[in-house]
Amino acid sequence: MSDFIHIQEPLRLLLSRNNFDVLERRVYWLILKEIKQLQTLRTNESEPMPGEFPAFKIAIAELQMPNSSAEVNYSTYKRVAQRLTSRQLYLDSPAQHEFTSVVVFPMARYSRGVLTVEVNKHLVPYMIDLSKGYTKLQLQAALSLNSQYAQVLYTRLCKFLDTGIWRIGVTELKEILEAQQYARWSNFKQTVLSRSIDEINQKTDIEVFLSEKREGRFITTLIFTIRRQSRKGDKAFDSFNDEIELILSQPTEVLRNKATEIMLQNYRFTAVQMRRIVNEQHLLDEFVRLDSLIQKGYVDIKTNPTRYIASILFKKDTTEKPSSTQNS
Repeated sequence: MSDFIHIQEPLRLLLSRNNFDVLERRVYWLILKEIKQLQTLRTNESEPMPGEFPAFKIAIAELQMPNSSAEVNYSTYKRVAQRLTSRQLYLDSPAQHEFTSVVVFPMARYSRGVLTVEVNKHLVPYMIDLSKGYTKLQLQAALSLNSQYAQVLYTRLCKFLDTGIWRIGVTELKEILEAQQYARWSNFKQTVLSRSIDEINQKTDIEVFLSEKREGRFITTLIFTIRRQSRKGDKAFDSFNDEIELILSQPTEVLRNKATEIMLQNYRFTAVQMRRIVNEQHLLDEFVRLDSLIQKGYVDIKTNPTRYIASILFKKDTTEKPSSTQNS
């Protein structure tokens, strides 16, 4: 996949809410491509960040719109330019009692096949600063998606490529996808999830499998298993995933005892980190999976194993409430 262009979406923007439609999110991704060289993992006060970006010029062809007549194109892109200037992004920090609403694109102009867009200067620091984490997306794959649900789901799934698993409550996922109108699970699964997963599997660089957990009569938790398309057909990796699911299906107390033994033998976590791993189910599950990935040689660790796992399990989700990170 090294021949493909990748973009880096900062964590704070990934977790923010926005009201982009399909085309507008493509505009946003193309702008992330243009500023990639400016993005940084650390803030160096001796090298101040730019106060604003120049206007970005985006060829309509890059938006992957179907070809149509010039008259229809003008009408369509005029409407795109009009809508762009009304799009907002919401940064919610409940712990700090702070909420920010930003108009993302204060100016948009369409002329002769080119969309010229300005980004709000207040968003510049958020778009450049990668120090709080980011998710790497394959641009061509992202641009190929034709539904808002698939676009948002793809970015979230890419966040968990390192661990290969994402567990989330049904209610929370509906909020992330802004699909609360689908009250019945069957409607949400068929109309939103199944279609989005099919599109992601057919068009992108990742492959996704969905399993469900039930409490009583209701589906309450979803488990996404994620792998790169390059592993498609890898029987050993398929067998590994089956083995992990079998391990994770064991009683929690059995998993806790096993994880504690492994941590004492092979890792150097702090006492606080160990307590969190054994007491928080999602951390326990992710630790077991990550340890297995390391033992099987499926991950390339550039640091030591403890630091690698800790950077994934304990990387700080910023105080933004998940309302629209970094892959190691």
